[in-house]
Amino acid sequence: MNFLKEKSIYFILFFTLLFFMQGVVKLPVMDRDEARFATASKTMMETKNFVDIKMQDEARYKKPVGIYWLQSISNYFFGNPPYDEIWVYRLPSTIGIILSIFFIYNFVRKEYNHKDALLCVYFLILPILTISEVHQAKTDGCLFLTVIMSNLILVKGLKDKSLNLSKKLFFWCTSAVGILIKGPIIFVFTILPLCILSIFKKKNYFEVIWTIRGFLLFLLISVPWFVAITIISDGLFWHESAINDLFNKVKSGQESHGFPPGYYSILMLLMFWPGVIFIPILLKKISKDFKLFFLKRDHEIFIFLWFVVPLILYELIPTKLPHYIFPSYAALSILLSLIKGKNNFYGITQKFSFFILCFYPICFLVAQIFIVYEYSKIDRNLWLITFLGTCALVILIINFYKKNIFRLIFSACLFQSIVYFSAVYYLIPKLETLWISEKISSFIDNKINDVDKVLLYGFNEPSITFLTSHKAIKKNIIDYDLKKDEKVLYIVTSKHSSFIKKNSFNEFKLIEKFEGFNYSQGKKVEINFFEN
Repeated sequence: MNFLKEKSIYFILFFTLLFFMQGVVKLPVMDRDEARFATASKTMMETKNFVDIKMQDEARYKKPVGIYWLQSISNYFFGNPPYDEIWVYRLPSTIGIILSIFFIYNFVRKEYNHKDALLCVYFLILPILTISEVHQAKTDGCLFLTVIMSNLILVKGLKDKSLNLSKKLFFWCTSAVGILIKGPIIFVFTILPLCILSIFKKKNYFEVIWTIRGFLLFLLISVPWFVAITIISDGLFWHESAINDLFNKVKSGQESHGFPPGYYSILMLLMFWPGVIFIPILLKKISKDFKLFFLKRDHEIFIFLWFVVPLILYELIPTKLPHYIFPSYAALSILLSLIKGKNNFYGITQKFSFFILCFYPICFLVAQIFIVYEYSKIDRNLWLITFLGTCALVILIINFYKKNIFRLIFSACLFQSIVYFSAVYYLIPKLETLWISEKISSFIDNKINDVDKVLLYGFNEPSITFLTSHKAIKKNIIDYDLKKDEKVLYIVTSKHSSFIKKNSFNEFKLIEKFEGFNYSQGKKVEINFFEN
């Protein structure tokens, strides 16, 4: 724990908390995955059933139980009934990624040096994908932590040619936790690269982490719940998770997320900025000094495979989402920190890197203007943010041509800070048309004491279920057979509103309406509030 004595570690802690925690608390619940995970964990807390996974009365068997346990634990310590504060559900992801950053920092500092460790951390903290995953109550932040802990042990074992028993047991323990969080996907980032390394070097590297006691510990941790859920669900869990979810994603593009190979490589220009600026240098160094850079260092070959193998695999799978290769970004960050990039910005490499440097900032500045123009009103704050972002981009370009990597990274920190704080404090609050569930929930809170019940028709996004599960009853057919003296608040979409007007239900009185944009479906929606 000597690294705790270093001042830089506290700067990293301050920076991560400043960077991450603002949005974790302030951002509204996001559709659809985040809201679904949170609602299932909420149901688990309310029913006290910590084996079967349900989203209210509906079974949810796409993922194992680990994330729901972690979110339930978070609510036990920080939440209060009715458990509808989304930031509490985000804490496992936030803590998981922050811990991962500290583990990586400590590892690179000990195995290489302090400067490499700092570079690695900034390459990992700053990308928009990291920022996004920190703020979402899903599996990926926690899976990221288990991959990091497992693979850092593997890298250590490959470098030292052996591991003591405690480290081996820890590897199998973290693997078991990863299985409980997202199934066998963890092995795509750990065991599979190790197998490829063994084939490449014609040597059994699996023996570095193998121990029968470790494997038995792995089974002891992971197997009981899978046996229990198989019995409880009568095998339905395996049909939903393995066939309907995993197999269908491998077979074809699921839920409109089908993209051709090359998706992740191109998306890296946005999702892994500013680290992606140095990828041309990394490729150049690999091609120039392949034998020197890899063949003599088994642990660095593994780090390279930790990045490349999942990337290739996911490029070949039709269903693609940005976060699928998130754990591989840790490996890429380590590799980039080792090559540093000093005195390598010249010729064709410099041209490619300069294009990458400018691509993300320009995309952000243009996209922000377009989004505000399309879904809100342009104001002077937008132009102020655009001006500050442009200034930060100019500073970036100046430091790029000065070939000072740490000043370049500092400039990237400045630009990403503008991106982050403009998103949290300006852009997201301004786009109120997107937060339909928040507006509905707020309206119900203001009226809940004046009505006997609240009925919701037509708007079925998971976020509304999470926010109003104790406030509103979801229905599919307009209920006009009212009890005497029962006052009801009806919340309906334009479709159901037309039904009411067509049938001339005199007992219904329109008291409020608003238009919003359902970003999950990509279409406008009108919400009407009626009273009887």
